[in-house]
Amino acid sequence: MELNNIGDNRYLYVCEGKTDSDRLKKLGCLFVVETGGKYIPREVIEFLKEVHKIREIVLVLDPDSPGKEIKEKLKRELGKCLTCYVKQKDAKDSNNKIGIAQAKSEVLKEALAPFIKHDLFIDENLSLGDDDYYELGLSGESSREKREKVVKHFRIPFQTNKKIEDALLMLSITRSEIEDIIDE
Repeated sequence: MELNNIGDNRYLYVCEGKTDSDRLKKLGCLFVVETGGKYIPREVIEFLKEVHKIREIVLVLDPDSPGKEIKEKLKRELGKCLTCYVKQKDAKDSNNKIGIAQAKSEVLKEALAPFIKHDLFIDENLSLGDDDYYELGLSGESSREKREKVVKHFRIPFQTNKKIEDALLMLSITRSEIEDIIDE
């Protein structure tokens, strides 16, 4: 696929866990990948490297020691990344647990505002239509073999249909590229 300049695409947001991911998506972040904590699987790092060729990455990590370790590791592995900062005092709950999931919504919205604003003004045509994934036979009965072929070819480290479809969109993989892989 002919790609735009990296700045002409929506951002990819990287966070630590599922709760963080859910919050980011509710606030308008379309493409979100979870590290699963500081022991990031190599497959996830390799996937992020591929996506980083297409989109800028925004790190939205907990303002604690593990979050800082993750940030440093990802910057070493991926190179330049944007960072969304939330102060530790603003990301602490009543039990003194620190994290993006604990940040007040208004604080998180404010920290994400420049990134979300960028995404809102990007006219990126998504590479797959709403029905393409199903029509390609990647979902539903007898879909496993085709899905595994696509996952293996594009080195997608996810297993669920939704995450695989999201990964294809993050990578800007087109329907015809998927058809070629399935037909091989």
